[in-house]
This record gives sequence, C-alpha cells and structure tokens, in this order.
Amino acid sequence: MTVHPDWRVPRLAISLLFCIASNAEAESWCDAAPAPEFAALEPVNVDDDWFKVHEVAPGVFSITETRQYEGVTSFLVVGSGRAVLFDSGLGVAPISRVVQQLTALPVTVLNSHTHFDHVGGNGEFVDVRNLDSPYSLASARGQVGESLREYAKETLAVDRVCGALPAGVTSHDYAIPTWRIAAHLRDGETIDLGDRRLEVLGTPGHTPDSLALLDRENGLLFTGDTYYSGEIYLWAPETDLAAYTASIGRLARLEPGLKRVLPAHGPPVAEPRRLPELQQALQDIEAGTARFEEAPEGRRLYRFEHFSILKNGQG
Repeated sequence: MTVHPDWRVPRLAISLLFCIASNAEAESWCDAAPAPEFAALEPVNVDDDWFKVHEVAPGVFSITETRQYEGVTSFLVVGSGRAVLFDSGLGVAPISRVVQQLTALPVTVLNSHTHFDHVGGNGEFVDVRNLDSPYSLASARGQVGESLREYAKETLAVDRVCGALPAGVTSHDYAIPTWRIAAHLRDGETIDLGDRRLEVLGTPGHTPDSLALLDRENGLLFTGDTYYSGEIYLWAPETDLAAYTASIGRLARLEPGLKRVLPAHGPPVAEPRRLPELQQALQDIEAGTARFEEAPEGRRLYRFEHFSILKNGQG
C-alpha cells in the first residue's frame, strides 16, 4: 500500500481493488506525519479522541475522523442564530457530542451527498435536509447499491482503524446508516444562519445528489467529495462523468471570489486554484492527452500534482 504524500489519512486507497495485507501496513498510515496544511490550522480541544477538530475560519470547524482510513471531515458552520453541520461522518462515534461542545445553537444537518461516510451521524439530529432526489431518498432508507454495501462492510476492520474502537463500540461490523429527512433542499436555496448565509449549489456527478455550500461573503466553498486533495473516485455505478465535469466547471468559475476550499477528505483546506486545475485535468482526460496507469477492474488512474482521478476505462 502506498500512502499519499500530501495528507496523514488518505482516502481509502482503492479498497475494493487492493487488499491491505497486514497490521504492519495499517500502522504505516497511522504513523504517517500530518499533512503540512494542518500546521496552519488552529486545533480545538474536544472530549472525544475519535475526532480531531480545527477552526479553519472564524466560526467554521472541521471535524475529522483521523483514526479511520477514510479520514472523512464534516464541517460545523456557526452563525449568530443557528448552525449547519455539513455532513455527519461515519456514525461510529457520536458526532453530536462534539457539536454540542462547539455550539449551543440549533443545528441543521446538510449532506454533501449520501454515501455512508457522510451520513452516519444523521440519526443523531432532528433537522436533516437532503435534495429531493431518488438517490437521497433511497440512501435514507438504507437502500444502497451492492458495491457500496461491500465497500462499507470493511469500515471498522482492524487494519482500517488506528487504536481501539470508540468507547461503547464493541463490534467491527459496520451498519449502513438510516435517517429521517426533515426537509428537502433545492439548488440555489440560501440557508440563513443569522449573520452569515450559505448558498446550496447542486453539483451532481460523484453522486446524483451531490451538492456544495458557498459562503460567498467569506469566500468559503465546502465541496464534499466533489473536490479533495487525494484520489478522486469517478468509477462507481452512481457516478456520472459528464455531470461531474459540468459541476467542476461551475465551481471553477467561482475561484476568483474564493479564499478557501473546504473538502471532505484529506487536508480540510485547499487552495481555490485547485478547481480550475481539476477542470483542466478533466479536459485533458477527455481529449486523451492525460497519461494514466492501468488499474484493476479495467479502471485507469490519472495522477496530477495535487490530486489523482480513478475512473473506469471506458466512458
């Protein structure tokens, strides 16, 4: 297994394709040095060592599950009247306890998309909102595709968790989460937090229900899995490459007004210029000019300076 050099806990490295052979390999990623981006972030102490919390901007907290191989990050955005939790993680340890340590305001949960590692804590909250999409509705009922179910099954395997499981968790079996959708979101909707506004941007492609959040006044863009500094997966049955390319184009046009991109995997902060870089990379792939490595299952891995793309060999 090769650990991505840019971040401490890499996006699960083609877990359906390659087996992690031993605990020694698990220790190698557990012991890897933190990514340089973390040095510039302000840590916030919370009473739960499953999560690492940083204040990535005023009133904005990254909540990262660093002890599981996905390294998924959820974001809490705190306004003067309410807060938004953008994604709720794996649901292995209760993220609501961390949120309660960071704010006493009412919390609305919005999901960047409804893959299992972003919705695990949804059931801990009353106000959960998703797009009115067949994909979201099915995910909320736990009706996911077989490939995703197989992918999720090994989430708590001993070689994918650093140290002991969280307090109260006694089984390495992982259950696909379910939750109740309290309300539906729509593209272009604005969420008012009192002294800050978040715009909902539909970004289908990675999944049909993918979305980003834009804090236009503060120059912050929360991208979920649509962009992160690691291996971007574009091979799943629910992925639409043409829609994804269009969504990246939409986000890349925002780059002049952005100060920070806040992704859900890898370092929780990224430079806005990565978005036009990703747009160009997709254009190069489409044109057939980008170099790639053959990967199992007929897939292709394209490596670029700040990210890589794993996609099916055809289409």
